[in-house]
Formats: sequence, structure tokens, C-alpha cells
Amino acid sequence: MKAAELVVACFLLFGACLVWPLLAIANRPVFILGVPALVMYLFAIWASMVAVLFVLARRLRPPEDES
Repeated sequence: MKAAELVVACFLLFGACLVWPLLAIANRPVFILGVPALVMYLFAIWASMVAVLFVLARRLRPPEDES
């Protein structure tokens, strides 16, 4: 799979996680370690997005020249 295709797939996957029906599931008056569930859900999506794109960038980076 090409790099552009992987980035588009990640964009669509994480975009799908931020649509209203999934946000409504997390929008409950529940606290997880003192943090509202919606805030924890959004933080988890953000952290996983950063981690996946970091791994993707490391994997697709061309090797550096060793001198």
C-alpha cells in the first residue's frame, strides 16, 4: 500500500471515530479517574491518532545515508 493511501485510510478511520453517534455513546455523566468519559474518549482518539501517524511516518521514511 502506498504512503498516500495509508494516510487517507488513517484520516477516514479517525474521522469515523469522531462522528456524532460514537460521540453520543461517550457523552454520559460518567467519570473515569475524575475525567468525564467524553474527554477521555477524545483524548484516546487523539493519542491513538498521534501514535499511528508516528509509526506510519517512521515506517515510510526513506533510510538515511550512513557515512
